[in-house]
Amino acid sequence: MKRVFLTFAVIFCAAMMFGKFDPYIALEIDLKTPTNFLRFAPVDLGQDEKGFVILFSEQSNLDPWEGSFTFPKHTAWMTVVTDKGKELWRKELPAQTIPGIWFIPMLGFDLDKKGRDDIFYVANVGQRPFWYDDFRLIQADVLTGEVLAEHPWTAPSHNQASSYKWRFFLIGGYVKDEPVLVTTQGAYRDMGLQAWNTGMERRWQIYYPDDFNGPRGSHDTRVLDMDRNGIYQFMYGERCISFDTGEELFVLDSDVWYDHSDTVLPFYDKENDTWNFFTTREKGDDGRVPRSVTFNRDGRHLWSVDSMRGHWHYGNVGDLGPNGERVAAAARYPFRNEDVPARTPVGNWYDAYTGEVLDLPLPLNGWVLDFNGDGVSEFLASGVLYNNKGEQIMSVEGRIINAYKLLDLPGEQLTVSLPDGRIQIWADRNAKETPEMQKRFADPIYKINIKHSASAYNNRFPILNY
Repeated sequence: MKRVFLTFAVIFCAAMMFGKFDPYIALEIDLKTPTNFLRFAPVDLGQDEKGFVILFSEQSNLDPWEGSFTFPKHTAWMTVVTDKGKELWRKELPAQTIPGIWFIPMLGFDLDKKGRDDIFYVANVGQRPFWYDDFRLIQADVLTGEVLAEHPWTAPSHNQASSYKWRFFLIGGYVKDEPVLVTTQGAYRDMGLQAWNTGMERRWQIYYPDDFNGPRGSHDTRVLDMDRNGIYQFMYGERCISFDTGEELFVLDSDVWYDHSDTVLPFYDKENDTWNFFTTREKGDDGRVPRSVTFNRDGRHLWSVDSMRGHWHYGNVGDLGPNGERVAAAARYPFRNEDVPARTPVGNWYDAYTGEVLDLPLPLNGWVLDFNGDGVSEFLASGVLYNNKGEQIMSVEGRIINAYKLLDLPGEQLTVSLPDGRIQIWADRNAKETPEMQKRFADPIYKINIKHSASAYNNRFPILNY
């Protein structure tokens, strides 16, 4: 490894300072109903009060892919609770609203500048589950759940597979303190994007037809302020788009990559004061384009994996090297004739800046967080939380929901959903944040990104704004 931001001496001192981990449940919320589908994101309640919006169902998550979708047996519900666990309201969503990540994106966002968030989410208010005209963008009061407005939802392009069509996103950002909400449809072929100002006045719109050049979308939509001037951008696949104008600021591999990326993860390069972009790719498996590429902001390849085949579904970045160096995991599904169990990640850990293959004592698929706030990441895989040495810290039951700083406690917390309806937020009693981590968590870019935890797969990846 050629780049070390945290020297051995610093890591040694941090280890002495932070000591052992002491995990505990800092907050438990009991929905008091079986829960197999759950989305969970922070919201601003006004007057400096914080809370969480929760979307849940006894129905398990329904994916629009034809090989996965079944008709739901249970409806979706929504509730808001305070960060002390007090429920403010609860309501059932319309019956034809399908409980699923891609059917019901949800975002707490103060579009109307009232000093607290409204809850924006997509719902089907009619009687036919796939009739475009019945879909609405609902704007609800965060304190009461009252529906403030039902805005028309832009219909997805009709002539495409169901798996491609029913992929909806909500993305919120700012242009010089003015809030802008972006609504989108599609991530594989046709893609539509619409931007809205306060009062849901249209700011701009873009439509990418099936035969357009350049990359399609991704499963995550990170929000950025790369120039620190208050004019935010967001990633839509390997395209960086301005909230202000809808202009593409850059497009990665625009001349050779025309398909869907599973992961597009920006990470800040402190040494060069710039941003890099780590990608893993799902579609377009034609043997001509690398399946995982890391770019700089100018679009130059910093490194890529040596494979040009396969569905590279797994990807992550964190400070998990032996001395806290920044590393990346890239892995694919096994090939059909490969003697590897289905969905077992096949790939490697790499130096995030050089692409050097690393031998780390960690699984390839999991969640990155800084549980104790010391600047060195931890890694959660299959319910087990490891330190960067591969040593077990704790194990948890249930489904991981996110791994961000959601409570006013040191370090990032781990949110877990149990089948009986309990939600547990785990923290570390011994956590102490370094000054660098305090800056990271106080950064508006960190805060806006964790609010997107209930839209797409934005809950699954770290915010590497430091």
